[in-house]
Amino acid sequence: MDFATGEQQQEQPTLEQLDTWCKQALSSPTAEQREEGERRLRYYFPTFSETLAELSGSHEFSSGQERVLAVFPAIKGPADAAKLMTWFLHQSSEVFSITYVVRRLRTLVLNHLAVMNNSQKVELRDSLFSAIRDKHEGMPAFLIEDISRTLALVVMFTWFDILDSQDIVDTIFDLAKGSDKRSILALQMMRAFVGEFNRELPSKYIARQRRVVVTFRDKQLKAIFEHALNSMREAIAAMNSNGGVASTSGGGSHGSREDMVAKRMILSNALLLQRDCLGFDFIGLAPDDASDEAVAIQVPSTWKDIIQVDNFLDPYFNGYKHSDPPISSQFLEVLVMIASIRRSFYMESVRIDFVKRMSAGLVEILAGAIGLEDVENYHHLCRLLARFRCIHTLIEIEESPTYRELLAATASFTMTGLTLWEWSANSIAPLLTFWSKVASTHDARDNSNSDIAGDVIATTLPQVIREYLRAMIHATSRVVSGDSMADNPLENTDALLENMALVANIARSSYDACAPVAIEILREMAAEYQSILNSGAVSDETMAMIENQLAWPVYAVGQFIGGRQPYKSLPEDDRLDAEMFATGLELDRLVQQRLQSAITAPASEALELAFIQMYCNFRTSYVSEQGYKATAVFAKLSSFVGINDSTEVLDLILQKVLFNFRTWQSQSGVMQRSLQLFHELTTGYVSVRQVAKLDTMKLLLANHNSDQFQFLRSIDVYKQRAMYYGGLARVLFTGETTVSQFAEFVQPWERIVGEMLAMSDAQLAQDPVRAELLRTLRDLRGFLAAISSKANYQLFFEWFCPTRIQIIHRSVQMTADPQVQVAALKLMAEFVYNRTQRLNFDVSSANGILIFHEASKAMWEYGSGVLESGRRGTIVRDMYKDRYKGVAVCFTILTRLVSGKYVAIGVMPLYGDEALDNAYRIVLELLKQFPAADVIAYPKLGKATMPMLEMLAAKNSIDLVPLDEAAYEHMMRLCVEAFDHAETAVSSAACSVIDNILAAALETASANKRSQVVELVQQRKDVAAYLLKTMLNIVLFEDRPNDWSFSRPLFCLIVLDRDLALQHTGHVVQYQPPERRDDLVKALKDLLSATEFVLTTTNRDEFTQALSQYRREVTSKNLILMVPTTQTLGAPVDLLSTSEAGSSAGAGGAGAGQQRNDSEEAMTD
Repeated sequence: MDFATGEQQQEQPTLEQLDTWCKQALSSPTAEQREEGERRLRYYFPTFSETLAELSGSHEFSSGQERVLAVFPAIKGPADAAKLMTWFLHQSSEVFSITYVVRRLRTLVLNHLAVMNNSQKVELRDSLFSAIRDKHEGMPAFLIEDISRTLALVVMFTWFDILDSQDIVDTIFDLAKGSDKRSILALQMMRAFVGEFNRELPSKYIARQRRVVVTFRDKQLKAIFEHALNSMREAIAAMNSNGGVASTSGGGSHGSREDMVAKRMILSNALLLQRDCLGFDFIGLAPDDASDEAVAIQVPSTWKDIIQVDNFLDPYFNGYKHSDPPISSQFLEVLVMIASIRRSFYMESVRIDFVKRMSAGLVEILAGAIGLEDVENYHHLCRLLARFRCIHTLIEIEESPTYRELLAATASFTMTGLTLWEWSANSIAPLLTFWSKVASTHDARDNSNSDIAGDVIATTLPQVIREYLRAMIHATSRVVSGDSMADNPLENTDALLENMALVANIARSSYDACAPVAIEILREMAAEYQSILNSGAVSDETMAMIENQLAWPVYAVGQFIGGRQPYKSLPEDDRLDAEMFATGLELDRLVQQRLQSAITAPASEALELAFIQMYCNFRTSYVSEQGYKATAVFAKLSSFVGINDSTEVLDLILQKVLFNFRTWQSQSGVMQRSLQLFHELTTGYVSVRQVAKLDTMKLLLANHNSDQFQFLRSIDVYKQRAMYYGGLARVLFTGETTVSQFAEFVQPWERIVGEMLAMSDAQLAQDPVRAELLRTLRDLRGFLAAISSKANYQLFFEWFCPTRIQIIHRSVQMTADPQVQVAALKLMAEFVYNRTQRLNFDVSSANGILIFHEASKAMWEYGSGVLESGRRGTIVRDMYKDRYKGVAVCFTILTRLVSGKYVAIGVMPLYGDEALDNAYRIVLELLKQFPAADVIAYPKLGKATMPMLEMLAAKNSIDLVPLDEAAYEHMMRLCVEAFDHAETAVSSAACSVIDNILAAALETASANKRSQVVELVQQRKDVAAYLLKTMLNIVLFEDRPNDWSFSRPLFCLIVLDRDLALQHTGHVVQYQPPERRDDLVKALKDLLSATEFVLTTTNRDEFTQALSQYRREVTSKNLILMVPTTQTLGAPVDLLSTSEAGSSAGAGGAGAGQQRNDSEEAMTD
């Protein structure tokens, strides 16, 4: 039976059919057509790794059929599949066909190459090599790379098993000797090999890959790099003899032009290969572990004989000067990599020569502007300057004329380059990096020392800052006026702040010379701004222009202040900071006056963000958590703007935040950044106490619900409201909060809630009232979320219950408005949340019971409405927002109620309290309302559902849950779906649910007691059988990070039906190739014999340890299981035949058999 189609396919397909299906699978416009092509091709090109999830059979629990994958009869295993794929690779010339079959072949090699014998591996390797060699002419470069990477994978996996696999590089070298085309092909193949060996494979292959890669690095990589060097030199020599590297056309015969094109291709590929070799992962770190501009390349010392040679850099600089793009930029790319080689690689004398030659080459390019009309050349030259200075301090040549020439040439280049922001915006950061590194090692005392170019540095650093700021100001004017189509540099805040940090580092090295530059520009522009305001009529464009331009000097001032280092800062530097901050304050006051004036031009968001950054940085540098006073700053600030201490600065910052609250809309970046600053002010232990003493804060606490705050008018910005009221709660509860203080704070809410409770349902549904209701519910939730202590929660509880909590019930009953319902339920979820043990009431207190009653009532009201709308057939427009969101919150409420442990739920049924039973029943009914697949389709629903089910199935809860057969089956379906959830925690929770239910059933049955769980497990043996097969397939076929979680329920399932576990495992082993079967049988015997399958903690732990050992063993031996197919059935396997012969066989002996019989009898009695 064909697994995919349900029909047997026997005929041999034609090449045209296969080509057609490949094109259909990769390029058809509809998913159905693509799937049809894939379905047909899987039959002929199986990888034995697909459709693992289907091995458990159908999705019906009652289906006990074992499923196998149908494949073409001629394919008996991976070797046959590989042979058919390589045949197709040789025969087809279609791009889609080659692309598809190489992708399938790579998957097959990655998972199942180990089952092939050495002759089959050699045949596969040689077939791939011959396909590249024989078909490369006319083949796109990306296909050559794909096939070469697959060949490299085969070589990697046979590196230690087949001796001549390590000679593949020599074979490629020999291939290069045939012709220029073969030489190009060899370089392309070597690039693919270097890239594949440098690519990180899945985690289970890492150990093996690393051993191979180390050997490849030590034995082959150097030879590849040397071959690339020689190819580059030979190509340059040949091209020079025929008119130069740049000569690609012109005089000469057609044959000579073709030769020149071939030589250029050789040169290009040789340079790219050198770049890839130098970018190899020499020390086993992932490339993302550090920034691109700071990592030194750890070239092995064994490479010294090919790099530390006379005139090593000459071909690169000469080649660059005499070549056209893109080859010229490739020369620079390689130079960037060479400049990044670690300093310790060179001996001191060699390093001096290297630095001198690199500097001389750079000076020559910079002085003559050679090739810099090309943007790629320009950008890579900027990167080269930055990398060269990051790795090498240049102390070796600072007393030589070359150093002075390099700095002077780079200074001139930088002044020009900073104006080219529109042409190459990404090149500004490398230029600033170069001067930042120069500044970091420059001592201001050497400013006049011309022997080490101190005068050049002292002159250049302020110029860099001035030109950068003026260039960015000019850029902004062009963008705002519409003269430039480039992106506004003010919109990329992250890149802006990174560049400004580099500028600040430059400035801090010579602060007395650099800080006045920013002050001067800021004052000039502030004076211009003042004159524009005084002129009367101002156009919107003019105002937008000047305010956006002002953002740059304000950002500079803020970053200069933020770059202060206390242990390095001098009193003179602090005074300059005070002058800059005072100038920024005066400008901010001027802008605020403008915003409150009759001028209607929109405010500049960029300028306001710059002001906020300035305030944040000043607070960080001078108003610390320790609360010390920087007298040099505040003495100067007092003379400038009358600010005497840090308290006044905090008050000023708070006033700025409140001004933004009144001025800016909730969607703006200024509002978000202002709220973040407000959050920071109210978070620190010292800061929140300082802020609480401010008169401005006291006034805010008394008028927190002000209509003047723009974001408080909106109903769609909960996170902003929560951040705001969370900060107010922390301030309010600083120290001892009295009842009267709390009552005064909540008085606006008390009035609003009281008015709404007196309204009818129709009045509550009116738009103005509904909006006010949503805002109040969300404000209360945000305020409540910030309460962390028991005493403060008690204040809120006594105010909220029992009267004002009715607003939640009134809201939940608004069934026509899911948004209000969800807001009310989320408030209830926060109210019942025992965050930081704030709900731990006294033993004699009934508060916990009251909370449980109110929450249970709210869930019942919401659930009843949902069920009623379902019975009426109400159309749901947005399934998640209108239905699942509220359901998920109900699940969260119940989870928090029970897990909070502030209510003894076990005693509630004893005195006839229906709150617990109602909560359980309504949740189970809601659970049945959505298909199991929606746990995956709506990840947030899955994240709420699984913890709730885990809580229901807990040992102290399961007997209280009114489970019926339908609920039990649906819970198990949900758990099976959750196994594939994107978040590991959800799949682990699903495992815990199954484990808890089965463990409770087994324990109850072993004690000869009856319960609903025992009856459900006994009645639905098909459910347990399906779960057992599914979890065994996951353990056998997949490598998951949470094997521990899967081991717990799997143990219980094996205890329930060990015969089925042996049968299914034997079925899977029966379809494995003979080469793997012995090792696999041994590993599975060890797993299934590791312990006695009796439900005890010790046995559970032993089984978990055995599963971990099984995972290590199959990983070390590369025992990746093949999907059972119609052509791979082997002889039956008795996994425990050996164990059962002995008396100490553990689970395989008579003890296990007797235990199994006992368990089955207990479950059926």
